[in-house]
Amino acid sequence: MVESSVNFTLADPSRFGMLQRVFHALRDAKNDGAIDADDESWRSYFDDDALSHFWNPTPEELADWTRRWQATPVEKRFTDPTLETPWDFGSMIEAFHNGEYNLLRVTRVSENAGALQFEALAFPYGGTGCMRALVECFGGIVTGEIDT
Repeated sequence: MVESSVNFTLADPSRFGMLQRVFHALRDAKNDGAIDADDESWRSYFDDDALSHFWNPTPEELADWTRRWQATPVEKRFTDPTLETPWDFGSMIEAFHNGEYNLLRVTRVSENAGALQFEALAFPYGGTGCMRALVECFGGIVTGEIDT
């Protein structure tokens, strides 16, 4: 298998340690088959700023989104930008669980840049969306991917 990566920069390099800590916990739980998206303890790895990046609609907001989704013709639902939402927290954790890849490491390549490295085990393996969401919630900007 070939290593792939999601490359990123962090405006605040002090957040790298927090990203690395949650990545290690996800990697270890994935290796043990123990990722449970309903386990609220995952939230303890994220501060309020990181959690604010996830979609957490009020019941009214969810009802409005559902109404707009159902009113949109099926052929347009997945391409209508007004229906796009950020990742919700549980879906990100669940995507790490379901992805067909080994999580390897998060490395710092310079003061403000890093790489989240993984090894795809299948094709398709599930994509890098959850990895990108993880990096972004800690203030990272994805600068590219090496996905071989």
